[in-house]
Amino acid sequence: MKNPVTYADWIILFDRFGNGDDTVLQEMNSGSFDLDAGTALRFYTKAEEAYKTRKKLWLERFQRSFETLNIKSADDFGVVLLTGKKNLSSLSGFAKAKGLPEDLKTALQKDLEAFVAELKESLKKNLPKGGIDKEKMLLSISSFRLPENIEKNSGNLNNSQEKNITAHRKIIF
Repeated sequence: MKNPVTYADWIILFDRFGNGDDTVLQEMNSGSFDLDAGTALRFYTKAEEAYKTRKKLWLERFQRSFETLNIKSADDFGVVLLTGKKNLSSLSGFAKAKGLPEDLKTALQKDLEAFVAELKESLKKNLPKGGIDKEKMLLSISSFRLPENIEKNSGNLNNSQEKNITAHRKIIF
């Protein structure tokens, strides 16, 4: 694994990430890039393109899961949300990659938080009007948020830290 430091290195990582390769997150966390007037705009544009491509891919998969899975209960609904949340970890990891400039990370993180908030509102509006499971579904939607422990996905934790984090997780349906 080579630490990305040049514009060309980063563009390759952005393209791989945009095409669904999550292994680049670890490389992005160990890399760096010094922005200059000639590459700054192109760097930011390529990063944004990769991010938007992956966000679109995530949304398509999330919508397809509602169409393909036969959701008959609040538990089924919760499983779809849990899977969607888990799959958001790649986008969250990208938005927090240590090798990216701070202002870019801030902009990506704000966009991702707004995206999740908008998604939650849309899910609430499209719930059935009545039914026994509506309250459970509302609880599931309320607990839907960005994954908090993305460092685990990028391989930066040792085994004892990983066990500690795993021991404190709670899943609410």
